[in-house]
This record gives sequence, C-alpha cells and structure tokens, in this order.
Amino acid sequence: MQEKFNSDILSIAVSFVIFFVLIFFIVLSIAIRYRRKKKENEILRVQFSEQLLRSQLEIQEQTLQHVSRELHDNIGQMASLIKINLNTIQLQNPEAAETKLSNTRDLTRQLITDLKLLSTNLNSDKITRIGLMRALQNEAEKIERTGVFKATFLQHNEPPSITEEKTIILYRMVQEIINNSLKHSEASEIKIEVHYAKNQFTLTVADNGKGFAVEEKLTDISDSGNGLINLRQRAKVINANITCKSAPGKGTETIISMAL
Repeated sequence: MQEKFNSDILSIAVSFVIFFVLIFFIVLSIAIRYRRKKKENEILRVQFSEQLLRSQLEIQEQTLQHVSRELHDNIGQMASLIKINLNTIQLQNPEAAETKLSNTRDLTRQLITDLKLLSTNLNSDKITRIGLMRALQNEAEKIERTGVFKATFLQHNEPPSITEEKTIILYRMVQEIINNSLKHSEASEIKIEVHYAKNQFTLTVADNGKGFAVEEKLTDISDSGNGLINLRQRAKVINANITCKSAPGKGTETIISMAL
C-alpha cells in the first residue's frame, strides 16, 4: 500500500516536472520568435528609411536633370530668340518692327510661363503635395510633350489616401520603370494605369517595346538586370508585390500591387 502511494507521488512529481519543462520550452520558443520578429521588423524599418531617403534623393536628381535640360534646350533657346528679335528690329520699317515686337511678346510670355513651371518643379515637396495620381498624370504629360512617345494615364476608381512615404517610393518606382522603357525598350507607347477594388491597389506600367526574357534579366549583373532586383527590394519595404510580364517582341507590363 505504501509502495503504491510512493509510486503515485513519484508519477505526479514526474508529470509536474515534465509539465513545467514543456511550459518552459513553450515560453522560450515564444520569446525567441518574438525577438526574431522584432529584429525582422527593425530591419524592415531601417530598409524602409533607407529606401525612402534614396527615393527622395533620386527624385531630386531627376528634377535637377530635367531643369538643366529645360534651361539648356527650351528656355535658353527662347531667350536667344528674344535677343535676336530685339537686335534685328528695323525701326525704319514700322510694320516689320511691330511683327517682330509681337513675336517677342509671345516668346516672353511663354518664357515666363516655363520659368514658373520650373520653379514649381524645384519644390522638393511637390510629389507629396499634389498626390500620387496627379504626379503620375504629370509624368505621362511630360513624356507626351517630347513628341517621340505616346503616353497615357488612366485611373479606375479613387484609392484611399496613400502615406507620403509610400507615395514617394511608388512614384520613384514608376519613374524607374518608365526610364527603363525609354532607354531600352524601343517603345513608341507607354501606358500608366491605376486600379483600386476590394482594398487592393494596382499600378501598371506597360509599353509596346521589344520586350525581354525576364528570368535572364534577373540573373544579369548589368544595370538593367539590377534595376529589376532594385524594384523588387523597393516593393518589399512597402509590403507590395511586383510582377514583370515580358517576352521578346511582346512589350513589357510591370504590375505593382498592395493592400490599402
């Protein structure tokens, strides 16, 4: 009888030890998982901050390059025409002089308008101030004005507000995709399209260019190959997915999607 009692006590004690050991390992596992998740979140926050800063700097660099080209190619040319008109006015011929003066006034008005547009572009907060949709519309209009490409922007439904940080990174991703199309695709048409339905935001950039083999490009160590990898890294830090659909002779379609 005593032996059975002692055996029961021992069994209970062993059960308690096993129970507490299991509890200890469960708590330890949860703690390790929590620390790992916390570390991963911290890494994502750092990556997000780095990508945000990088995107802001790249947008500023793009803006300065655009301003430089406009000053050299457009505004510089108009200023030269104004100077030539003023230097060649023949006061002894009132009719011809009036024609030149009228032309000079038109050029001066256009010059002032273009200078105002440039001053707006120099505003580093422009993208977040006007919002992603208007920024994408402006991007399409800027491409269209070159006269070399047909560019369109289509918006289906109104998405909810997107944070300023995500707006900057998304805009820079679109710029990078478009720049790749302009440089490498030999396209004549570029289309930017935005869809929003069932809390899913989708941004598509498509061209009718020569296309490429996507998997080969991902393993390419050149700048064009790195561009696709860079886009995926940017997408990751804003919890977005990016898909590139292309094939030789079939054009390229790049899709960015994320939940809002």
